[in-house]
Amino acid sequence: MSNDIESRLKAALRPVAPCTQFSEKLVAKVCADRTAQIPPRRLAAAGRPLAWWLSASVAASVILGTGVHQHLQQQRLQQSGLEARREVLEALRMTSQKLNLAYEAVKSQATPPADEQSGA
Repeated sequence: MSNDIESRLKAALRPVAPCTQFSEKLVAKVCADRTAQIPPRRLAAAGRPLAWWLSASVAASVILGTGVHQHLQQQRLQQSGLEARREVLEALRMTSQKLNLAYEAVKSQATPPADEQSGA
């Protein structure tokens, strides 16, 4: 019985040569699939420079934006420094005026008037 099953399986699974129409259809389909795949590869290859330029322009924009931001921040810092300098100079000028007034007041109190010096 096992010999019978083996012989039937061998007969059912024996290699069969395909007909010529099948071979022609298969070769035509494979060739059509290859030509259909070529344009997407060309498009992908053509898209690479565009993607590179796009990423480079985005990176340049980020770098430029960062540089402009740093420049504006530096200008603000410089302006606030100049304003602080102006305020310090104004405070020193006012202090100098007040000290001069105080000096004159002390000087006028310390020296007797000219009439008292000559009459004594």
